[in-house]
Amino acid sequence: MQVHRYLKAEHVQLGLMHGHLDEIDPEKDEARERLRLKEEVIGELTDLFVKTGHIRNRSKFHHDFLSRERKATTAIGHGLAVPHVRSMQPKQLVLIVARSRDGVEFAAPDDRPVRLFFGLAAPTYDEKATKEFLLFYQWIGRHFRDSDWLLEAVLDAKDEHEIVNLLAGLE
Repeated sequence: MQVHRYLKAEHVQLGLMHGHLDEIDPEKDEARERLRLKEEVIGELTDLFVKTGHIRNRSKFHHDFLSRERKATTAIGHGLAVPHVRSMQPKQLVLIVARSRDGVEFAAPDDRPVRLFFGLAAPTYDEKATKEFLLFYQWIGRHFRDSDWLLEAVLDAKDEHEIVNLLAGLE
């Protein structure tokens, strides 16, 4: 995979600001609070996608992205999530990476906080982008499925450039 072609340092966010479990209000319904936290994370990831310059309309993209996540969680467990969406809003395939060293709520199947996000967005009308979208999804699974060392290396990276270089080196 040509990670270096799609992932730039400015597409990496080192610390998610929202979604931390300590933000749950104990006076409110816990399930609703967890959903609120997850939606805040989706908003933050949406902003990172928009920052790439490859999203046409933030509001429409956010709606599509949130709708996709409401269908089924994209958290896969072990601290990893791969939120993805195919939409009319991306101009091309877009890859983002975001991390939270402490982890955030994202409805993971193992109930563990998510610490690393690989976000993928592709235009629905572009067959080549759709193929690359699927290849990236497989690439992420292949490299991170049983690689605790790799997850820890990304979490311990000192800056965005180190993350990009580490991931590009896996090709």
